[in-house]
Amino acid sequence: MAPILASGGGCGRVDLVLATSKSILQIAKVLSGRQTEREVKKLLRHFIVHCMLVFDQVQRIRTLLAPENELLLRALGLFESLIALDVTSNHPYGRQEGLNERWDAMRTQNTDAKFAFASHCLALDQISTLHDLDESFHAWEDDVIAKYPEDGLDCSLGDYIPPKEKRPEPSYAVHTAARSMFKALARTTSCQCCTKHDARLCLRTYRTLEIYQGDDDETNDFEMLLSSHHDWQETHVHTIRKRVVRITVDNETQSLPPPKKQLDYQPMPVKSLCDQLRKMQQMALKRLEFKVENGRLLKLRSEKSKFHIDKSQAPMSLQQFLRESPRSLTEKTKRILAILLSYAVLHLHDTPWLQPSWNSSDIFFFQTLSSKNIPLRPFIQTQLMAVQDLNDQGQDEQKPQCNADDVEFLERDPDDMDPDDLDPDVLDPDEIFTDPDNIEHPFPTLVTLAIVLMELYLAAPFDILAKNRDLYFPDNVDSRTRSLDVASVFNEYKREIPQNSQFYYVIENCLDPRTWEDDDGRNLDDQALSVRIYEQVVRPLEDELCNAFDFIKIEELDANAEKLDFRSWGQPIYQHKEETSFRGTPVSLAEGVFSNQRHDWTNINDPASSHFPIPNFVSGRHSSTDSIMKDYLQWRLKHQAVLRKFIDPFLKQPPENPTKIAVLDSGVDDAHMSLDTGQIRLKRNWTTAKKKDVADNVGHGTFTASLLIDYAPGSELFIAKIAEGIPSPPEVVAEAIRTAVDEWKVDIISMSFGYPTNQMEGYDQLEDAILYAHSKGVLLFAAASNSGANLDRAYPARNPHVICVHSTDSNGNRSKFSPTPLAQDSNLATIGEAVESAWPTKLCNIKTNSRCVQWKSGTSFATPILVGIAAFILQYARIHLPDKAYVLNRQEKMKSVLLKISDKTQQSIARDGYSYIALNLFADNLFGKSKVFIDETIGELLKR
Repeated sequence: MAPILASGGGCGRVDLVLATSKSILQIAKVLSGRQTEREVKKLLRHFIVHCMLVFDQVQRIRTLLAPENELLLRALGLFESLIALDVTSNHPYGRQEGLNERWDAMRTQNTDAKFAFASHCLALDQISTLHDLDESFHAWEDDVIAKYPEDGLDCSLGDYIPPKEKRPEPSYAVHTAARSMFKALARTTSCQCCTKHDARLCLRTYRTLEIYQGDDDETNDFEMLLSSHHDWQETHVHTIRKRVVRITVDNETQSLPPPKKQLDYQPMPVKSLCDQLRKMQQMALKRLEFKVENGRLLKLRSEKSKFHIDKSQAPMSLQQFLRESPRSLTEKTKRILAILLSYAVLHLHDTPWLQPSWNSSDIFFFQTLSSKNIPLRPFIQTQLMAVQDLNDQGQDEQKPQCNADDVEFLERDPDDMDPDDLDPDVLDPDEIFTDPDNIEHPFPTLVTLAIVLMELYLAAPFDILAKNRDLYFPDNVDSRTRSLDVASVFNEYKREIPQNSQFYYVIENCLDPRTWEDDDGRNLDDQALSVRIYEQVVRPLEDELCNAFDFIKIEELDANAEKLDFRSWGQPIYQHKEETSFRGTPVSLAEGVFSNQRHDWTNINDPASSHFPIPNFVSGRHSSTDSIMKDYLQWRLKHQAVLRKFIDPFLKQPPENPTKIAVLDSGVDDAHMSLDTGQIRLKRNWTTAKKKDVADNVGHGTFTASLLIDYAPGSELFIAKIAEGIPSPPEVVAEAIRTAVDEWKVDIISMSFGYPTNQMEGYDQLEDAILYAHSKGVLLFAAASNSGANLDRAYPARNPHVICVHSTDSNGNRSKFSPTPLAQDSNLATIGEAVESAWPTKLCNIKTNSRCVQWKSGTSFATPILVGIAAFILQYARIHLPDKAYVLNRQEKMKSVLLKISDKTQQSIARDGYSYIALNLFADNLFGKSKVFIDETIGELLKR
């Protein structure tokens, strides 16, 4: 790395910050490994994290940083204050330039030389200054997140900050277009052939605004199914309207696409909908094309059908899914459905399409004829009423009717109010006495939306939720008290929905009548109501989806959501490759609809061999700008934030009883700066007669050992080299296990390897050694395998006394290479995709890879990460629950705590069949709760 000059303006200063953060990070790691003073060692670890955060944040916002950016100058000033190097330069950042240049020259030196130089680089003799700098770095990180939000999470504190992403607003025209379309369709149903005409309207965001004809008109295209005798016919309706006032959010504007060309024929007015439906029965694989213009329904030329439903299969309602298949609802499908249903209220409120009494039983999903999948494409069912009925309903809606009891209720004296009519946990009685009308929600459709959002989040029908809390409501619920009844149920489940979740925020907004009033307490008109629904309901749910799945774009949600199979955990629906696209770029089926062109991480080794399950990258090393790699770095930072909160403040000196971990692998490059932390206590080689030679010639052992240092910084490592390319025979591994148990007295054994079968010579000795370690209270972890569904778990991961580790991505989605989960097991999993760790220096090109790191994927690398999490749990218990900590060395107790971490709420289910383990400070993570709650929870789990 050539020295970076700061005199080049903003770009030079950004490069200087990045270079300095890397240099100080490496220097701090070298010093931390040999530092004996506990307080200094703790601060060095803090500065390691600070350097990582500064590098990540500055790299993220570098295009926004002007030369005199205050945050950029603050970062440079903090680094300059931390460095104690003597320099002759008079430049304000001369220390950093000198440090980077000299440290670059030290890269080829041995460890002792590096330590000697590093000892004079930082101002470690000024403890009070170091503490001040530590706090200043924290403040800097807070200010960066506040000014340049990324995903709403401050990695240093774990606090949720609402994102500020700019997004084009939806069209207000959809609401009026939907009403106009209903009226036009209703006018064609005045016939004697049947008792009713049914319509099922596809629920979409309708984000794409297209021009149909002429610059002065706009169109919204609606997709639906029409029926007069339950023979559903696919229909596509264009609505043409003059431009209307649009919703404006954040003063954003939206450019319009070029107009469509004119029709080359004359549309035909539709007099009878039944006639058109009968005619289409003779035209297989065609869909009806209509246009609504000036209140009339016009027939266009039929087109090829695009949604072939299986008419032999009854559609499934959302309520039916909730009762019969709640496990089909993943976090992704819940969030997508929440957005689609909130848009339904935005676009269809106060129209005949959305009756006040709508509920999840009115939302339907259809199985396709070709693939037999059920796309995530919801339809709402409505009856097309005659024009007179429609007019009558409109009059009724304009002037609500009250019965005698209602009038009496509204006119009674407040002193006569029955206390049983009030719920003190929902509304203030004084507020109701002052305004008795307040008991009735002004927009019942929003109350229903609150119900459905609760059902989605908790994966259960509303009546079951109420019954589980001993709440019972009559079938014919009084509309005046319905919102109070719903609020009562929500109040019972508030603890199950994290308060920083947008589900929580939106449900509260839906149920609060004051949200839907103007400043004078009057109900909002249609246009103002639409704006308020978008701001208080739709937009927060959009933000939550995009924060959880940053590769999803709301503008493309309609097209891509329907490519997910609702019944199969939101998995992609298989199509021909040329038909499946995302963001205009073809993607393979294995990558999935929302893949965002991610790399194929899983070029799996031959499963017939007994090699380590190491997936090699198809394209080798990857650019650091890859979004998945960035996801991993954020994931790791969130884990480290937990360590900083629950371990660092309570360890004023080295732990008397550190967690001891044996690493059975291919050795280690102990000269690598990332491993020179002082944590490696003993090393032994079982592959040759040279017992002290544990040099890693393949990289796998160095990679796993470095991960353990990252995720279990307070632990001691014992390196057992049992592989040179392939694992040693089972009896050799058995000997290493017994040594780790009897001589090294370890707490955990990490095994990132596997044999394809246990029917091999010497395997019975390995089984005996595993049973022996288990009987001695040693926890054993092993990689599951990387053959996907082609093979089951490898050995020894299949052994019941070993905790098998599967792999996920940074969001907990099952890795393609990870084995199929077992029906009667917990199937523990953690991140194993695009993981960064150390690589032996002799296997690296220093010029192109100065840090000597690689990015790898596999259950091999999920294993040390989960071992690190288990080590944290042991350390936490030894600090905070010392009288119960020893119980965690029993496998069933450790698994029970890991499973508790994977459960976000009492209603949580396994994601993709896996129990996903991640440490962070989110409110619905165990370690996002108060310390009292954590101690009580773990203590309860550890009761004998």
